[in-house]
Amino acid sequence: MRKKISIGAVRIGMYVDGFDTSWFKTPFLRHHFEIKSQDQLDKIKESGVSHIFIDTEKGLDVLSGERTVRKPVQDVAPGVKAPEPEAVANEAKAPEQPATKYPPPQNKSFSDYIKVKDDLLQIDKLSLVEGTVVVFGLYTKNGMDIVPLILNRNKKGEPVVTKELLNSPGELMIERCDVNKYRDYLKMVMKDSGAANAMSSKNMMIKENAKILVQDLFNTPGDPEKMDACKGTVESVISSIIDTKGLITNLFTVNKHDYYVYTHSVNVSVFSVATAIAMGIQSEGELFAIGLGSLLHDIGMSTIPPEVLHKPVERLTEFELGLLKGHVYEGHDIVKLYKGIPPETLIPLMEHHENLMGTGYPMGLKGGKLHLAGRIISITNIYDTLTTSRPGFKAISPYDALTYLNSQANLYDADILKEFITVLGKSSQ
Repeated sequence: MRKKISIGAVRIGMYVDGFDTSWFKTPFLRHHFEIKSQDQLDKIKESGVSHIFIDTEKGLDVLSGERTVRKPVQDVAPGVKAPEPEAVANEAKAPEQPATKYPPPQNKSFSDYIKVKDDLLQIDKLSLVEGTVVVFGLYTKNGMDIVPLILNRNKKGEPVVTKELLNSPGELMIERCDVNKYRDYLKMVMKDSGAANAMSSKNMMIKENAKILVQDLFNTPGDPEKMDACKGTVESVISSIIDTKGLITNLFTVNKHDYYVYTHSVNVSVFSVATAIAMGIQSEGELFAIGLGSLLHDIGMSTIPPEVLHKPVERLTEFELGLLKGHVYEGHDIVKLYKGIPPETLIPLMEHHENLMGTGYPMGLKGGKLHLAGRIISITNIYDTLTTSRPGFKAISPYDALTYLNSQANLYDADILKEFITVLGKSSQ
């Protein structure tokens, strides 16, 4: 039986079945384990969490007289009104429902939401310029609510970008059938940007086109033409970073309100290449392998059913968790099918979930057995993951993510992390 108990009731012999906080705020790599030592118990009590969940079928129950927490506690984001007592009581009637900040629209299931989301492409709001005409449809996404936008029109009756649109909450999305129109729009913006903003506009076009290519490749992972296009994108990313002496402004997506594998893949590739360059790597072959391997590091996700891929991790069954972890080997097998892919490309793909302690997967590599490319992507991958929201997980700030990484010197290379922080610092100037 799963119980929520106060931190004061925790004792050796209990089986921890989750913390009442995000995993990155605790000192534990896993949130499902038996408390076997006083050291583990002390770490739990010093972690700052107020409650944990235990499984009484796998470990000890609370002592007689200790109280368990029977009403669910809901975290409330700053500026958001706390739920009424009646609402909390209603939630208690269905404890098995996953806790999510963004409930699906009425009469729509989670699977319906996933289908709609996967049929669209998230675009960067910063790619739009006030006053310009758009000839493609726009959708706004707030949580799990996706609705078409009705745009204001100019005197000619053409739909235009307004300040209100650019300042609106949520994300913007377009239909896949409109990606070529969006590409044409980006070219127009770049052409009209002027010399002062030329590089910024160019980077935006590189990044947005990269997202389109990755989404296309993941939908048809056996297409050699799309793979060749991705290789060209990596070359463009490398050239841009070198030309701007390490500046990555507009090459990555900053405000990520939900997880999209294509956005994440592009971000990790840009972060990894920029970090490698900051470390003094000059070989075009090495940079290309790091960039392409990072861009393709999650291509194995294309083999995972959407209902598993988008499910909160804490709700995954052991079988589903195995499927999710299997994306590394699946990705390896997919990339091996392509001709002309350097073998070194597989290194960041295979090692992006490894760490210095050897507690990562799939190979459990430790210390010096991790390749430099693996050490880099292990940092950039977890950073982008921590700073991206998804169902059941609220993103943390870049500062908090870097603070967490800095506190895990036993897992992540401290020297590489310093260079990565320098890269991020340049982009914020």
